[in-house]
Amino acid sequence: MSRRVNGYKSQQITLEGVSLSEMPMVRTTDGHLMRWNRDAVVKQLLRETKLSEQFYRIPGISEEEAAEIAREVERRIRWMDVKFLSGPLVREIVNVILLERHHLEWRNICTRVGTPVYDAHLIDVGSGFEAHENANLQENAETSHKKKADKISKEQYLLLIPPYLSDHHLAGDLHIHDLEYFGTRPFCQDWDLRYFFYYGLMPDGSGTKASVAGPAKKPEVAMLHAVKALASAQTNFAGGQGFYNFLTFLAPYLEGLDYSEICQLMQMFVYEMTQMMVARGGQVVFSSVQLSPGVPKLWRDKPVVYQGKVWDGEGAPLRTYGEFEKEVRLGFKALMEVMLEGDYWGKPFNFPKPEISIEPDFMAEDDGFNAAHPEVPTYRDLYLLSFQLASKFGTPYYDNQLPAYRGAGKGISCYQCLAEDELVSLADPEGQIHVKQISEIFSEAEEYGKETDPFGVEFVRFQGRTPSVNFDTLEASLREFKGVMRQRCEGELLKIVLKSGRRIRVTPNHPVYVLDKGNFVKKQACDLNVGDFLPLLTDVDFGLAPLASIDVETTLLKAGYADEIVVHNESVNVKNAKKPGLPKNISITSELVRFLGYYLAEGCSDQSGRRYSVRLSFGKHESGLIDDAMACIKSLGLEPKVSEEKTATNVVVNSKLLYLLIDALGCGHDAHTKSVPDLLFNVDPSLVGEYICCAFRGDGNVNVQKGELNGRPHTAHVIRIGLVSRDAVQRLIWLAQRIGVQMNYMVRDETVRHPQTGNPYRLTSYSCYVTSQDQIENFYSRTGYGGCAVSDDRKEVGGVFTRIPIENAGLEHADLKYPSQYRSQGHKCVNQRHIDSSGSPIIERLIGGDVHVLEIREIEVEEYGGYVYDLVDVSETHNFSNAMGIVTGNCCAYQFAATFESDAAFEDKLLFKEGMHFSMGSWQVVSLNCPRAAYLARGDDDLLFEYLRGLMDTAVEIFKVKREWMNQVIKNRRMPFATQRPKDPRTGKKGTLAVDLESLVYTIGVVGVNEMVQFHTGSQMHESKEAWKLAVRAMTEMEIYAKELSRRHGMTIALARTPAETVVQRFAVSDLLSEKFRDCAARVVKGDLDTAMKRIHQTRDLPVYYTNGTHIPPSLDVSIFERAKLEHIFFPIVDGGNIFHIFLGESAPDPQGLMDFAMNLARSTQIGYFAFTRDMTVCLSCFCVSPGLKEECPRCGSDHLEYLSRVTGYLQSVSGWNEAKKQELRDRNKYSDLS
Repeated sequence: MSRRVNGYKSQQITLEGVSLSEMPMVRTTDGHLMRWNRDAVVKQLLRETKLSEQFYRIPGISEEEAAEIAREVERRIRWMDVKFLSGPLVREIVNVILLERHHLEWRNICTRVGTPVYDAHLIDVGSGFEAHENANLQENAETSHKKKADKISKEQYLLLIPPYLSDHHLAGDLHIHDLEYFGTRPFCQDWDLRYFFYYGLMPDGSGTKASVAGPAKKPEVAMLHAVKALASAQTNFAGGQGFYNFLTFLAPYLEGLDYSEICQLMQMFVYEMTQMMVARGGQVVFSSVQLSPGVPKLWRDKPVVYQGKVWDGEGAPLRTYGEFEKEVRLGFKALMEVMLEGDYWGKPFNFPKPEISIEPDFMAEDDGFNAAHPEVPTYRDLYLLSFQLASKFGTPYYDNQLPAYRGAGKGISCYQCLAEDELVSLADPEGQIHVKQISEIFSEAEEYGKETDPFGVEFVRFQGRTPSVNFDTLEASLREFKGVMRQRCEGELLKIVLKSGRRIRVTPNHPVYVLDKGNFVKKQACDLNVGDFLPLLTDVDFGLAPLASIDVETTLLKAGYADEIVVHNESVNVKNAKKPGLPKNISITSELVRFLGYYLAEGCSDQSGRRYSVRLSFGKHESGLIDDAMACIKSLGLEPKVSEEKTATNVVVNSKLLYLLIDALGCGHDAHTKSVPDLLFNVDPSLVGEYICCAFRGDGNVNVQKGELNGRPHTAHVIRIGLVSRDAVQRLIWLAQRIGVQMNYMVRDETVRHPQTGNPYRLTSYSCYVTSQDQIENFYSRTGYGGCAVSDDRKEVGGVFTRIPIENAGLEHADLKYPSQYRSQGHKCVNQRHIDSSGSPIIERLIGGDVHVLEIREIEVEEYGGYVYDLVDVSETHNFSNAMGIVTGNCCAYQFAATFESDAAFEDKLLFKEGMHFSMGSWQVVSLNCPRAAYLARGDDDLLFEYLRGLMDTAVEIFKVKREWMNQVIKNRRMPFATQRPKDPRTGKKGTLAVDLESLVYTIGVVGVNEMVQFHTGSQMHESKEAWKLAVRAMTEMEIYAKELSRRHGMTIALARTPAETVVQRFAVSDLLSEKFRDCAARVVKGDLDTAMKRIHQTRDLPVYYTNGTHIPPSLDVSIFERAKLEHIFFPIVDGGNIFHIFLGESAPDPQGLMDFAMNLARSTQIGYFAFTRDMTVCLSCFCVSPGLKEECPRCGSDHLEYLSRVTGYLQSVSGWNEAKKQELRDRNKYSDLS
């Protein structure tokens, strides 16, 4: 410090010789001039670093260290000898010292967020920071204010998010959408209008800052409430707002109005939504309405909600939405006509986005209604009107609900289903194995109740376990499943036949597993090809305790024979029996099992009046079998008789009791109904061989055929049994696997002659057999049958059950014992004995595990009509097998229950019971830079999927931060509109919460999938099938992982295509800026790369981009049908957000032709959402609106023009687009001919 002494100025100096200046006054950030106070720095540090506990999980600063830092700050200020001192300067000195002491987290919390004056000025004049990030923003002062706030908020949240997560965003690995709102609000929301029609409107959410309106009584008020609800919602959400089922819920207010009045209401609605510049930054409310041309079937019998009442017959007279079909149709017509007219200049309305629902309910006309109301347009008329709007302006969006995966309406099949006669194995709660048709399981469980969703999908609960595979270990085990579902299917099934003849019938989109480069990949059945390899269970003995005896009484009672039997002194018999009965408990002996084996091959049982008999028919030469069968029967305490016929010797037991027991065990009565009883799946495995032996001794055969193969002598050996009972043969195959025997399967249709009449007839027979020597030897050693088929030639030969596919298993020829032989002869598979499995976990698991793979021999399309079925939610693994052992995916409750099963209140919401209603939205969106994953993987598929999963893991960490922050926001009542509970007009108490926050999802978006596979394979998706398949596989892997992450973290995570208006540019620019990725990105990036590289150090708004989502590039000159073929497959994989763009040429297409094209697209593809885009030129001199992008006005010749087109998912002026989107507009391939 300095002072004057005797007229001289003195200066205080430290021991080091440094002058100590007097501390200047401090200009504080709250607008005051204060004396320097070192304690203020201490208090600031103590107060602010407490936040590190909340955001970083580390404690705040200690008082001692804060004091040390304050003293150091004062020392440095004195040394600087400044004349003026501001609060921000003091703060920065504090932050420098925190960094020097390696306290990054404390520094992040204590630092200021803001913008340089120069940057703020650029924002004020419409350039600089994110000037073209959002085309919906206007050129006005409110936008400038929003941009400054956005910049500060983004800096704040990147500082508060854990640094490693912020770095991922800043580096361009992923993108946190709407980062400026990350800490304050969710993303988007679709609203249920009934909520506002019942409770009224409370726009501030609390009723304290704005007036509160009661429920609308008149249509004009109802419409204005709808408008203001969406405008108010913008204050609590970062993204778009919409109304679900808009016209249906509005329809009661339209009752009794003239059509002109309805038109006026729709005009008011559209103009209000496009003239309220009240959304964030003074922009138009980003809004949408879902429109259907009539009342959907789901809602026709539901009570209407309006005027503050639920018209359910209790609170008000019963009225249902089905009564307002006329009003919905007229409302649809009016809204389309208003939009067709355009605004005062003739421009299209860009909001609300009209989302036209193409539903099964409206594919056929309601002839009765049309006849009664000839003045009201038909469904076809209304759809055509929407296509007139599409042809003129390209305004509508089409929500296609016809594909199976959308799960809407009658006849739309669940995409995870099997044919009704598929046999599956399951274990009951007592640990007993049963093999049943899947439809039989459903029917048995149905007796205890079933649930049916609004679309006809039926679900029954079932307590049991089914064989399932862990594809990480290839180990099979019994796993619980929740139940069985079924649904009507009128269409096609795929019959997939393997090289062993084993087969399965499934719906085309059923999930199956395929071996690809050493991994099992989940695919849809329709994507399979002949030559693919599917997994097959080979070991089905799960170590359950074997049955030692049969409880005869219980068995007969379960079969419904309570009125037929009596039990006395531990003996069971039929009523009025003259012969001795059977013990209550019969030991399961070798004799019993052999008798059942003979019965399968040669037996039958019949009834004639009061006479019951069980008969085994043998050839006259089969004396050994006859004697053994007699001994087996006698061991049961029964006396068989022998009767001779012309060609056979019969062993007969006239016993009603045995007849009933045979039936109760499920053995069947004749050749067509006989089967392998469930008992055999539960006996000791040592007895299984005896059963199979006797069955084959009775009806099997061994063939030895000599011939030539490849010019050399060859002997073929076959052990076979043929029956006319399909179930019996398939059960035999499953049973043989209990003892490690793998059998082939064959179906044969032939014409035979009746043995008595000689008349020809068609007969379908079924066979199971073994042909390879390894299985023949195995069969013989396990059963004792077929020894003569064992070859003396001990060469190392094996059938399909010993072969491993070389390429599909990820093998290299260096992994083989005879590499040159396999390479030179082009073998596709290798005997597993010839593989060096060491160091290859997948090969070790394939050879030593419970699964083998078999090649698809053929895929047949079959017409099908009836129910299709599936097991639901097999625990953890989500797969099971049919009785042929083919492992297949199950129906996931996550998907099946999206509307009904997972939402216990679904029915109550339909009825608006106690104010319950629907709310659908998203908390947060994070998009992934997919091309960068390919740059890092360098052609390795496994690494590619690993990097993608790693990005998804990072996205989830961001979601967890979001969830924690939003809990704080809700706790502090900072989302009042979303969390409002208005006054219930009926009870006067608080009503239900506006938004069900627990139902909001977290969305992971994908960007640049095309460029990802282009770099990875060298081809874009349209250039090679392998590239396209890799894209499908990658998206499927991510879909599966998203569900796993949902379960693991207790949050619903959706995989989606996001609009990515700026992200496609940001990711491309980030990769071009990076020395590590620049060369990679330059090979695949789209747009004007030369211009971008020249300007890359001047601006980041460059004309380069990655292709959005799973689209192929917009510039490609491919037919619209080829584009649809490539892109439609991705719609069922993602959970939403996808859109199929059809960019139209300058001339307006015929609306009828446009509708025909669109309806064909809707019926024949998986595309769930699409739009037609028309480009327009608006003259700002004479206000002429003309089609196409013109250089001058066709009316006045002015070049003072504005262009309109669709950017991502909405129509907007091109002048507000970023350079990448403008370049994409120039690149777009437009279609003038859709025929």
